[in-house]
Amino acid sequence: MWININTGMIPPDELPNLVLTERQNICLQFGINNKKQCIGTRLAGFYNKNNTIYLHTSFDHSQTIDQSRLLHELIHYVQWKNGDGNECRGKLEAQAYRLQDKWLLERNEPPRSDAFTVMMLEAACEDA
Repeated sequence: MWININTGMIPPDELPNLVLTERQNICLQFGINNKKQCIGTRLAGFYNKNNTIYLHTSFDHSQTIDQSRLLHELIHYVQWKNGDGNECRGKLEAQAYRLQDKWLLERNEPPRSDAFTVMMLEAACEDA
């Protein structure tokens, strides 16, 4: 598995469930109840630690960018299964974004995150 080769994390024995759903439900699963706040987040995926990945109904498995969104959530799944779930969320997100961008670059696609955002995610963990 690509994630394991690029992280050294142990592959889980089972794969998570995958649910395609509307953004409002993804936000609810994430803990965002306010519809305007939900729209503002542009949340397109979420892994809930109950072995379920939620992706927006617009997910198209043939599109590289959508594949990378699924990869991002699978990274969180592998992090959780490897005991990293208690790490600062910013650190986990930064790792997922870096790996997602690496995967995209290997496919000659532009990265999805910017270096400043990733740096700020990690910096938020320094005092946590």
